[in-house]
Amino acid sequence: MMPSPKPYLPSTPGLRVLLTEDCSADALLLETLLGTGCAVTRVSTLAEGIAACNQAQFDLVLLDLFLTDSRGLDTLRQFQSLHPELPILVMSGLDDEQIAASAVHEGAQDYLVKGQMDEVLLHRAMRYAIERKSAERALRESEAFYQSLVENLPQYIYRKDLQGRFTFANRRFCTQLGKTLAEVVGRSDGDFFPPELAQKYQADDQQVLTSGKLFETTEEHTPPGGEKEYVQVVKSPVFDSQGRTVGTQGIFWDVTARVRGEDKLKKAHADLARSREDLLRTLADLQRSHGKIKEAQLQVIEMEKMHTIGQMAAGIAHEVKNPLAVIRMGVDFFSNSPDAGTEPAATIIRDMQDALHRADSIIMGLLDFSTPGKVELRPADLNMLLRSSLNLVRHELKAPLITVRTELCENLPPVLVDANKIKQVFVNVLTNAAHAMPEGGTLTVRTYIKKLTPAEAKTSPGARQSHEFRAGERVLVTEVDDTGTGISEDKLDRVFEPFFTTKETGKGTGLGLTVTRKIVELHAGSIQIQNLPDRGARATITLRTERG
Repeated sequence: MMPSPKPYLPSTPGLRVLLTEDCSADALLLETLLGTGCAVTRVSTLAEGIAACNQAQFDLVLLDLFLTDSRGLDTLRQFQSLHPELPILVMSGLDDEQIAASAVHEGAQDYLVKGQMDEVLLHRAMRYAIERKSAERALRESEAFYQSLVENLPQYIYRKDLQGRFTFANRRFCTQLGKTLAEVVGRSDGDFFPPELAQKYQADDQQVLTSGKLFETTEEHTPPGGEKEYVQVVKSPVFDSQGRTVGTQGIFWDVTARVRGEDKLKKAHADLARSREDLLRTLADLQRSHGKIKEAQLQVIEMEKMHTIGQMAAGIAHEVKNPLAVIRMGVDFFSNSPDAGTEPAATIIRDMQDALHRADSIIMGLLDFSTPGKVELRPADLNMLLRSSLNLVRHELKAPLITVRTELCENLPPVLVDANKIKQVFVNVLTNAAHAMPEGGTLTVRTYIKKLTPAEAKTSPGARQSHEFRAGERVLVTEVDDTGTGISEDKLDRVFEPFFTTKETGKGTGLGLTVTRKIVELHAGSIQIQNLPDRGARATITLRTERG
């Protein structure tokens, strides 16, 4: 026959066991069951057991409930109160389930009935008792740590059930509400906060319960009797061991300083952006002012140059005029001599007269240019002045095949002008247009009234106007277009310079447009010359309907 296997014995070697037993026979049996692997200390009274624990370290206590100095569960209570850290196995000769349950409820790890235990049962109970006590100790430490953490964090922490009733609140939250935990548990947000805030908090809770997800926001919060503040809120669902949602939990903390700081930062950014815009506007204004100053400087330089040229021209004209008069007297004398009608005397006299006429024209141009002059302004019909001027230059328009087209606006308001001087302007401009079309073409004369834009109201460089045009001012405009070859870009800016001409040598004095602009400026008007997109050039004369 094969030998029976030895029963399994839980490993409990080296345990320090305090055996509290007043019956010598029971103590001997227990010491036998414990074996030589355990270090056993035996006492027979509760007082001796308590004293032994005060003097030495033990891993386990085997405690008989009925001793000479203590009876029943009171024995356990006394020992437990003085040494709660030790795992205790209660022993008794009574097989009483009620006493056993009460003992375990009071803190014993197990209840063993004498006479019903063997070596295996005893060692297993000892090992389980130590493990359970260790687990209880770890649980208590974990709970103590959690409790300390929750109670000492600077945040407000709470839990609610599915109906929104508080089931827990940490000390900080209770302090803010001015209530004890007992006064908070079972109550809802509506019992502590204004209705609108309570509804907001309950709606957030419902969102967490519905979604089953974490909810985070920054919102307003007003504690009872306190001022409005801003809090950072984090809410999440609470699940039971089966994974079912049983409520919500939340944590929030004061972020008023941060929110107000962010608001100040946003305001500072906005102020900075506005300051930047103001700075850019100021810079743009300075650049515009600089441009105007520079333009004004150029105008002053051009005006002074024109003034100097005018003074020089006046001096030259006066100096040359008298000798020309003597020459004219001599030519007139020879024209009346007997040989004046014969060749080559007749040809010579005729060439001299033409030269004198040309020189006289130059002198008159110089005088017109150099003399500021005065104008007598009277209301006049602009279209009638143009028709009269066209009649004066009809001979210039007959030689080549030039077609004249008029686009005169009817019902124009009267223009304040010196009629003779303005006709001189029109004649000069019309003559130049005709000379620009030696092979023929179309000359268009146009009038209309318009309101000036800011760009159109700018003064031309070199102009000596005492009164600038204003944006929005209503003016009368005369345009003279030709279909000639136009003016090269390098010469276009110089057409108003004294003695500058685009005509061939001997066919222009270079003073016509200079004098023309001076007359227009005396009328507080302006004249511009520009090339047309297709071909030809346009002269634009702008005059006021009334004096400012």
